[in-house]
Amino acid sequence: MSFKKKIRIIIGSLNVGGTEKQLVQILNGLYKKNWNIEIITITNIGELAKILNKNIKIKCIKSKSFLKILLPIKYIFSLYKIFKEDPKTITHFFLPQSYILGMLAAILAKTSCKLIMSRRSLNTYQKNYFFCKRVEKFLHKKIDKILVNSSAIKNQLIKDEKVENKKIKLIYNGIKIKTIKRAKTKNKFNISIVANLIPYKCHDILLKSLSLIKNQLPINWKLYCIGRDDGIKKNLLYLSKKFKIKKNVVFLETTNIENFLYSSHIGILCSSEEGFPNAILEYFAAKLPVISTNVGGCKEIIKNKKNGLLIPKKDPKQLAKAIIFLYKNNQIRKKYGFAGYKLIKGKFNIKKTIKEHEKVYLNM
Repeated sequence: MSFKKKIRIIIGSLNVGGTEKQLVQILNGLYKKNWNIEIITITNIGELAKILNKNIKIKCIKSKSFLKILLPIKYIFSLYKIFKEDPKTITHFFLPQSYILGMLAAILAKTSCKLIMSRRSLNTYQKNYFFCKRVEKFLHKKIDKILVNSSAIKNQLIKDEKVENKKIKLIYNGIKIKTIKRAKTKNKFNISIVANLIPYKCHDILLKSLSLIKNQLPINWKLYCIGRDDGIKKNLLYLSKKFKIKKNVVFLETTNIENFLYSSHIGILCSSEEGFPNAILEYFAAKLPVISTNVGGCKEIIKNKKNGLLIPKKDPKQLAKAIIFLYKNNQIRKKYGFAGYKLIKGKFNIKKTIKEHEKVYLNM
């Protein structure tokens, strides 16, 4: 195959997550456009590698060390060697870990390649590491391009981290529209939340809200919690039992989410923070109305009372009120779901996302 150009992607892993799912779709699309792609993962390869085009090269630099504190140094050294061996390939960092480690390695290696970073969330994570914000602000001066997936992130980079507007490019997430018939769900009411079990996704708030309205819903209502357990499932199981809704709550770890979404009536996003969530795109692809907290870039796709409902974060009463409203109004559910579907077919199609990334790479 005759390749247009080569790109190198550096990311922590291809474990199941919003960024990782989006990246795999983009790379598969770019490979079809004759791009030579190399992926470097830091901690492990991850299960999404299974759906990556088999001709895309992937390498993990995972390193064992008896002292955890030494691992970042080992990772930087491994990446340093990669930059020394190939100093010219365009390199794109995804997520903070790879950005910090990779950029430090690139600076030490004095690489001549163009460097790109994708910021996929608001910078609240910086509060957990006292050095993080200072290091990233320093690296922003060295990076050639920063890609963001929401205006909220772009504005924060400009105002809070003093990044020049001309250095930032907004490319929205995209989704591939699949033609799947909706399941017949007469006399049922199913709710889905697609989110890994992480504290900021606020599954506990959703469980609390459902406990407030459980007697107003059909006796056989279901909540599908679809996502990887990142350590809080045990507590969520405890809460579902405490709220006496355990028989109605189903936890699923699967990448095949379409069947559950196409048998659902509402999609929920109740996070306390977000960049631009793929989950909303997935809900709209299934023609589901969406209830979302008004955080990050959510309001850039959810138009309140047009294709969904925006509510305050960490407010179980408002979430419960929104669920009951959509439960009681079947025609409004259909209206919101169709409006969302129509929106993503045009503005948030994965083909557009792939094309925008290709433009960036070709212009570097």
